[in-house]
Amino acid sequence: MKASLLAVGTELTTGQIVNKNGSIIAQRLGAFGVDVIHHLVVPDDRAEILKALDYCQTSELIFVTGGLGPTSDDFTREVIAEWVKQDLIFDDNSWQHVSDRLTSRGYTVKEIQRQQCFFPKGSEILFNSQGTANGFFLKLQNSKTKIFVLPGPPREIDAIWNSFINNWLKENTMNIDRKITRSWDTIGMGESDVAQIVEKIFEGKKRTGADIWSESGGLPIDIGYRVHLPYVEVKLTYPISASYTCDMFVNLVDEALKSVTVLKDFADALDLLAKKISDREIAIYDFVSQGFLQHRLSPVLKAHPRWMYQQSLEPMDPDFFNEEIDFMALLPAASDDQMWLLAHWNGRRLQKQIEAPMKAANMDERRRQYFAEMALIEFVKNL
Repeated sequence: MKASLLAVGTELTTGQIVNKNGSIIAQRLGAFGVDVIHHLVVPDDRAEILKALDYCQTSELIFVTGGLGPTSDDFTREVIAEWVKQDLIFDDNSWQHVSDRLTSRGYTVKEIQRQQCFFPKGSEILFNSQGTANGFFLKLQNSKTKIFVLPGPPREIDAIWNSFINNWLKENTMNIDRKITRSWDTIGMGESDVAQIVEKIFEGKKRTGADIWSESGGLPIDIGYRVHLPYVEVKLTYPISASYTCDMFVNLVDEALKSVTVLKDFADALDLLAKKISDREIAIYDFVSQGFLQHRLSPVLKAHPRWMYQQSLEPMDPDFFNEEIDFMALLPAASDDQMWLLAHWNGRRLQKQIEAPMKAANMDERRRQYFAEMALIEFVKNL
């Protein structure tokens, strides 16, 4: 089953905001074995929306987000009604929903909001418990294509997803041969060097792609690489039905990358650190990374008010640190490509010199990023 995602909104095409909805929906669909083959973003332009819908029609599922509000630039429902050649029908229940939601919050119900209550004939209306704009679901006549039309705010998409779409996918993807993706985050080696190691394992092997296993005589593995500094990520994707064969190659890749792999299967060092420390108190001192560690920690610092973070460029005497509190400290070493990691956690102490593989003078920023990440990894691994 293949899906296309179409986001409507001039605020997206101009770069005012980023289409995070596409990423979230794609991940959710992937969990059901649905392949997302298109991500499209179009402005609030009727002709462009129509062209995008035509382009997406090769997919069995189309997810449209945005343009269901009460203002003049919210005409997604009208364009879709035109595309499916159906009249728009007013829904009294949706109008009652709009009225109840607004009046309960002290707002005056305005006539302009009636436009949110029109739906193409034959639609199944999808109740939105978090907003005024209900979504809708349509099966195209004489086609296998089905279309879900959702409001733009992520919280409202979540509400409709949880009340309808999730169950629909469970029922309609039962026979899909789901895929497995295994990943390795390597550190300290360039992308081309990592790829050379991996590709050598598959040298001479016919690969057919993970979506045509039943029709081919080759190895149904898709290989992917992604650089997200300081990591080079390797991914192998294959159907569950081919696990017996493909797992052998997973083991080969695992062994070949063992010396440079620090994380597997999409684990995140920050998540592991936050889980390890939880709500306990810890002091974190950074005299090396010049902001990289703080940037990395920023998503969890607010959630963990007992974490104390201090950053400075001035060196500090290692004797300052004692075992009366739990701490992690990044300290300068004798050369720019080295640092000392001192840490104490739950009665255990760690002192380790970390050397960056980036030696050139113009790689200073990469070294500091490497030090920040390795501090997280070594703390989680050794304490």
